[in-house]
Amino acid sequence: MLRESYFEFMLRWYAYRRWHRPPRRVRQAEYDFHQLMKKLPADSLFIDLGANIGDVTGHVLAYGMRVIAFEPDPVARQILTKRFGNNDRVTIIPKAVGGSARAATFHQRPDVSDLRRTESSSLIQTHEHTNGKSFEVEVVDLVQFLQGLHEPIAIVKMDIEGAEAECIEAMLDASIHRSIGQILVETHERFSPDLADRIGKLPGRIAQEGIRNINLDWS
Repeated sequence: MLRESYFEFMLRWYAYRRWHRPPRRVRQAEYDFHQLMKKLPADSLFIDLGANIGDVTGHVLAYGMRVIAFEPDPVARQILTKRFGNNDRVTIIPKAVGGSARAATFHQRPDVSDLRRTESSSLIQTHEHTNGKSFEVEVVDLVQFLQGLHEPIAIVKMDIEGAEAECIEAMLDASIHRSIGQILVETHERFSPDLADRIGKLPGRIAQEGIRNINLDWS
C-alpha cells in the first residue's frame, strides 16, 4: 500500500481505478489517505505505528508533516533508517507498541531477507513464522506514550500485525482517541480466533460511544 508516488497513483486512479465498481478496498483507502493529507496543515504530527521500510512515512513527509515512526523489525528498520535517519522531521523508535509496557517475543518469517516479508513480522506468532527467527523486543505502552507528547496529534496510523486489538482497547479505555484527529487501523483478524473476536467487538463499541475518528477498514 502507498508504494506509488502521488502523481503515479492519481494518474492511474483517474485513468481507470476509480471506475472499478466497487473500487478495490486498498485503492479506495489510498485515495482517501491522500484526500485526508491534503486537508491537514503542514508541520502536523503523524504517528506511524508499524512504519516498516517507510512507504507511508515518505508520503506523509511530502505533505510537510512530522513523523514519529515505530518499527521493531531490524531488517525493515535498517531500510527505514537509511531513507529517513538523517531527516530532522522523522523520529525513528526501534520498539513495538501495545496496551502495556513489557518485554515480548517478536517473530519473523524465515524469508525475512525479502523486504516485503518484513510486513508479516509480529508479536503474534502464526504459521507464517515457522522456522523464522524469534527474539525479545521492548513494547511501549501506547497510551502513555501518546499522553506524554503534550501536543496535538493529527493522525495515528496503525499497521502492527495483530497488536492493534490491545492498542485500540487501551486507547478507548483511556479516552486518548479524543485528542487525536484520525486513527487509521489495518486489522488482522485472520491471525487467531481470539484476535478475531476482540476485533469483532470494536465496531460495536465505537458506534455505541459515538466515535467517528477511528477507521478500522484502512488497508
